[in-house]
Amino acid sequence: MALITDMRHFLGEDGVLYEPLPRPALGLAFFQGSIVAWVSMCSRLPNYPHTNVPCRRRTARTPCVGEILAVLDPSTEAIHWHCPICGDDGLISGWEGTPWDRRTPAA
Repeated sequence: MALITDMRHFLGEDGVLYEPLPRPALGLAFFQGSIVAWVSMCSRLPNYPHTNVPCRRRTARTPCVGEILAVLDPSTEAIHWHCPICGDDGLISGWEGTPWDRRTPAA
């Protein structure tokens, strides 16, 4: 089951995280935000799927040891991510211009 996320849903109209954001939603925002930050920072490296984001999945109270792989779809600007160990995966959209967007502004 893929996790489909629009990063704008974590933000208020001022572009800042909602206060107070429930703990599970906050954890998900930071996990997904870490993926967005990594991919947007490395988006100029073609076919570079590796991130430094650990998988969040826990099976039988044991954390997955996988590292998230993620790529930017240039046609939709969506980020597709997955864990090669446990198979956790998802799609992130609406990340452009959020606090997690690490692209260098055009000069």
